[in-house]
Amino acid sequence: MKPDESAPSGNSVEVSLPTDLSALAMLAQTIQDFGAAHALGEDLQGRLNLALDELITNSVSYALPEVAEPEMCLRLALAHGQVVAQIEDNGAEFDPFEEAPEPDTSLGLTERQIGGLGVFLAKQLTDSSTYERVGDRNRITLQIVIGGQHSDK
Repeated sequence: MKPDESAPSGNSVEVSLPTDLSALAMLAQTIQDFGAAHALGEDLQGRLNLALDELITNSVSYALPEVAEPEMCLRLALAHGQVVAQIEDNGAEFDPFEEAPEPDTSLGLTERQIGGLGVFLAKQLTDSSTYERVGDRNRITLQIVIGGQHSDK
């Protein structure tokens, strides 16, 4: 895990992640190292880790098992007073923000359908969440304003 050498200011990092659940430990360490290097608060790091953890778990569990040579990477950067995180994989095209079922949060836990809560949580924990298909890759971009007052959306 090395910082992106092409970034002149050292404000970004890119890592290839394992395509299994061991990616979650690498994710947590990468966020911790990036957060420490850029004096990011623990709350922001925690929100970012939880949101990305949910989305990476979905990729590993659903998108990548069907791929002969799965790949996944994470990019973190500081830009315009925000932390920008991107997850990219070569799984089947899937926009979690449009295609994942919306959970009915008014129901009790035992009454809810399985699925969609992780994506819902990722959207709630970030200031912006987008999906795009770039060639044969899924790209999810999350943004969190540094020092912003986060509230539930």
